[in-house]
Amino acid sequence: MKTHELDAREIPPTSRLRTIFDHLLALAPGESMVITAPHAPTPLLRMLLSDYPGRFDFAPLELGPEAWRWQFAARIESQPRTVTGYLVWDHRRMEALLTATSNAAEAGHWGEAHTLARGYATALRRHADLEDEVLFPAFEKACGGLGDGPTQHMREEHVEVRRGIDQLLRAVAARDAAAVADARDFMQQAAIEHHAKEEEILFPAVDATFDEARLDALVRNLMMF
Repeated sequence: MKTHELDAREIPPTSRLRTIFDHLLALAPGESMVITAPHAPTPLLRMLLSDYPGRFDFAPLELGPEAWRWQFAARIESQPRTVTGYLVWDHRRMEALLTATSNAAEAGHWGEAHTLARGYATALRRHADLEDEVLFPAFEKACGGLGDGPTQHMREEHVEVRRGIDQLLRAVAARDAAAVADARDFMQQAAIEHHAKEEEILFPAVDATFDEARLDALVRNLMMF
């Protein structure tokens, strides 16, 4: 489905929050919107989780200092929150950003490729960080410590993922379409293997470990990271 765009910087401050809510609430499940704000939208995010707790998934594309861009996706509100649901959504979002970056570079649209690559880098770095700093510790604690277990292997793979991000950003900055394609291939291959292990094994294990209330709290912490 089409992703809508809303630049909140163009809306008067007195009506900004209400206008944003109107646009978000008009989204049907499966639709998404990218909102650009002049500051970190933390109050908006907290209000969405408080007033519409199951209505949206959200994650950043740009984190300042001049603009903050966040992507919001409407979901079926009655469906319970799960780690699998939220982080698989984030996986698909990042995969789409990587493909769009590569397509823009291949077409010679370097301004667009630069914006997309920055969004992809922000999204993927944040995703790896929230797993390393929030998800994995919570799962390890709940399991009584895993030692050299699956989460440790995921952390090691995140190191390689971060190197791949740097490779992609350098290729886009150099306007080297062949290098962008190489970086895309590396990241896609890494993602296929890494995402499969998480989506088929790790995330379902996390979901099965926590009761509904604690799972909901964990997902909220991931979303607000």
